[in-house]
Amino acid sequence: LRQHLGDDEGTVCVGLTPYLMLTVLGEAYRWFRQRYPRVQLRLTEGLVSRVLPGLRDGSLDFAVVASSGEVSTQAFETTFLRADPQTLVVRAGHPVLLQAQASRLVQLEWVLPGVLSPAVDDGLQAMFDRAGVPPPSLITRCDALAAMALVRQSDAVSVMPLPLLAQPEARGLVEVSLRSLRPPGVELVQISPPGVPLTPAAAYFARCVQDAIRASASAAPAARP
Repeated sequence: LRQHLGDDEGTVCVGLTPYLMLTVLGEAYRWFRQRYPRVQLRLTEGLVSRVLPGLRDGSLDFAVVASSGEVSTQAFETTFLRADPQTLVVRAGHPVLLQAQASRLVQLEWVLPGVLSPAVDDGLQAMFDRAGVPPPSLITRCDALAAMALVRQSDAVSVMPLPLLAQPEARGLVEVSLRSLRPPGVELVQISPPGVPLTPAAAYFARCVQDAIRASASAAPAARP
C-alpha cells in the first residue's frame, strides 16, 4: 500500500533461474535501481523444485524459471517469456570430443542442475529413448554453478541452455553436438501465486527482467538448426 502511494520502500523477493542470473540479471537490476533505489531485493536461485514452495507460502513474490513442462498452469499464474535450445557440454579437451557417440556419452557421469529433481526427467528420458541408448547409470544433481565447475574439472557431461556457453562462467566448456542425442529445450516462464497481485516494485522488477530477456534475444546470434 505504501508503494502505491509513492513510498520507495519495502522488499521484493524473487526466484530467478541461474540461466538468467548469468545473462540478464545485471541489466534488469540497473533498470530497477533507477526507479526504486531504496527497495530491498532478495534473490534466490530459481530452480523449479526450490521456488514452488516459496510461492505457495508467500515468501517469494514471483519467480522466473527454466521449465521443461513441470509448472502447473492451474496452480500458478504463468506467463511464457521465451524458449531456448539446450545442448550437451563437456570440458575442453575431453576425450569424447574425438569421437562423439551417444553410446560413449551415456557411459560417463552426468552432472545436472536441480538438487531435488528426479535423476532422469521425462524430457531427458525421451532423448535417450530416441537415441536408442539407456540413460546414464551415474547422475549427480547439484546447483547450476556447481554443475559448471564439476564438468570443467572432470570428464562428466552436462546439459545447459545453449546461450550460456557465451558467458564467462562457462569458460572451458564446449558443446557436444549429436543429432542422435539432442536434449529438450527449456521455456522461460514467469510464475506467481494465483489471485495475488504483485506490489508495484515487484511488478516493475518483473517488467525489467522481461525487457532484459527480450533485449538479449534480439542481440543474440541465431540458434543452431
